[in-house]
Amino acid sequence: MSRRKFSKDFKEAAIRRLELGASIAEVSRACEVNLNVLHRWKRELRDLGPEAFTSNGKKRATEEGRLAELERKVGRQAMEIDF
Repeated sequence: MSRRKFSKDFKEAAIRRLELGASIAEVSRACEVNLNVLHRWKRELRDLGPEAFTSNGKKRATEEGRLAELERKVGRQAMEIDF
């Protein structure tokens, strides 16, 4: 089963419905999206403003991969220093 992809307009419309007073459960059912996904979209829009929802999600994965690689490198260097 592949992941569903939602357009920027769809995400912004869902968040707009929340801002207009609809409950998160109502919007979740209407958009057929999990509550946690709506919370994440709302947080991303609040934190990133107009730059929210510009990518297809791969940027976050690459940033996390880069961070993990740097943490491994620091760990290896710490072990070498201790040795």
